[in-house]
Amino acid sequence: MLKKSEKRIFIGDKLGARIELFVRIVLIFVLGIVLGLWGIAVAVFWILQFLVILITGKRNKWLHRHIESYFRFWVRCKEYFLLLTDKRPV
Repeated sequence: MLKKSEKRIFIGDKLGARIELFVRIVLIFVLGIVLGLWGIAVAVFWILQFLVILITGKRNKWLHRHIESYFRFWVRCKEYFLLLTDKRPV
Protein backbone atom coordinates (compact mmCIF):
# COMPACT_ATOMS: atom_id res chain seq x y z
CA MET A 1 0.00 0.00 0.00
CA LEU A 2 1.18 3.47 -0.83
CA LYS A 3 1.04 6.17 1.79
CA LYS A 4 -0.48 9.52 0.95
CA SER A 5 2.96 11.11 0.69
CA GLU A 6 4.26 8.44 -1.72
CA LYS A 7 3.56 8.74 -5.41
CA ARG A 8 4.12 6.28 -8.19
CA ILE A 9 6.30 7.79 -10.86
CA PHE A 10 5.22 5.43 -13.64
CA ILE A 11 1.76 3.96 -13.82
CA GLY A 12 2.85 1.04 -15.98
CA ASP A 13 6.22 0.50 -14.33
CA LYS A 14 6.13 -3.28 -14.98
CA LEU A 15 5.68 -2.68 -18.70
CA GLY A 16 8.38 -0.02 -18.64
CA ALA A 17 10.79 -2.41 -16.92
CA ARG A 18 10.10 -5.11 -19.51
CA ILE A 19 10.65 -2.71 -22.38
CA GLU A 20 13.91 -1.51 -20.80
CA LEU A 21 15.03 -5.13 -20.40
CA PHE A 22 14.25 -5.85 -24.06
CA VAL A 23 16.16 -2.73 -25.15
CA ARG A 24 19.07 -3.75 -22.92
CA ILE A 25 19.21 -7.25 -24.47
CA VAL A 26 19.11 -5.90 -28.03
CA LEU A 27 21.73 -3.28 -27.16
CA ILE A 28 24.00 -5.95 -25.66
CA PHE A 29 23.97 -7.89 -28.93
CA VAL A 30 24.54 -4.82 -31.11
CA LEU A 31 27.29 -3.40 -28.90
CA GLY A 32 28.87 -6.86 -28.64
CA ILE A 33 29.25 -6.92 -32.42
CA VAL A 34 30.57 -3.34 -32.50
CA LEU A 35 33.05 -4.04 -29.69
CA GLY A 36 34.19 -7.24 -31.39
CA LEU A 37 34.91 -5.56 -34.72
CA TRP A 38 36.47 -2.53 -33.07
CA GLY A 39 38.51 -4.86 -30.86
CA ILE A 40 40.06 -6.49 -33.93
CA ALA A 41 41.14 -3.06 -35.20
CA VAL A 42 42.48 -2.14 -31.75
CA ALA A 43 44.51 -5.36 -31.64
CA VAL A 44 46.19 -4.31 -34.89
CA PHE A 45 46.71 -0.78 -33.50
CA TRP A 46 48.22 -2.28 -30.36
CA ILE A 47 50.76 -4.29 -32.35
CA LEU A 48 51.62 -1.22 -34.43
CA GLN A 49 51.96 0.85 -31.27
CA PHE A 50 54.33 -1.78 -29.84
CA LEU A 51 56.49 -1.62 -32.96
CA VAL A 52 56.48 2.21 -32.97
CA ILE A 53 57.55 2.29 -29.31
CA LEU A 54 60.19 -0.36 -29.95
CA ILE A 55 61.69 1.52 -32.89
CA THR A 56 61.31 5.19 -31.90
CA GLY A 57 60.94 4.99 -28.13
CA LYS A 58 57.82 7.22 -28.26
CA ARG A 59 54.11 6.59 -28.45
CA ASN A 60 52.13 7.48 -31.53
CA LYS A 61 49.41 9.88 -30.27
CA TRP A 62 46.82 8.83 -32.84
CA LEU A 63 47.16 5.13 -32.04
CA HIS A 64 47.20 5.85 -28.31
CA ARG A 65 43.98 7.89 -28.53
CA HIS A 66 42.16 5.15 -30.43
CA ILE A 67 43.28 2.38 -28.10
CA GLU A 68 42.33 4.48 -25.07
CA SER A 69 38.91 5.39 -26.47
CA TYR A 70 38.19 1.71 -27.17
CA PHE A 71 38.98 0.69 -23.59
CA ARG A 72 36.96 3.58 -22.13
CA PHE A 73 33.96 2.53 -24.21
CA TRP A 74 34.54 -1.14 -23.35
CA VAL A 75 34.42 -0.33 -19.62
CA ARG A 76 31.20 1.69 -20.03
CA CYS A 77 29.62 -1.20 -21.95
CA LYS A 78 30.71 -3.76 -19.35
CA GLU A 79 29.18 -1.65 -16.58
CA TYR A 80 25.90 -1.63 -18.50
CA PHE A 81 26.06 -5.33 -19.44
CA LEU A 82 26.71 -6.42 -15.85
CA LEU A 83 23.81 -4.29 -14.55
CA LEU A 84 26.12 -2.04 -12.55
CA THR A 85 24.52 1.07 -14.05
CA ASP A 86 21.34 2.01 -15.90
CA LYS A 87 23.14 4.68 -17.91
CA ARG A 88 23.39 3.51 -21.50
CA PRO A 89 26.91 3.59 -22.99
CA VAL A 90 25.70 5.27 -26.19
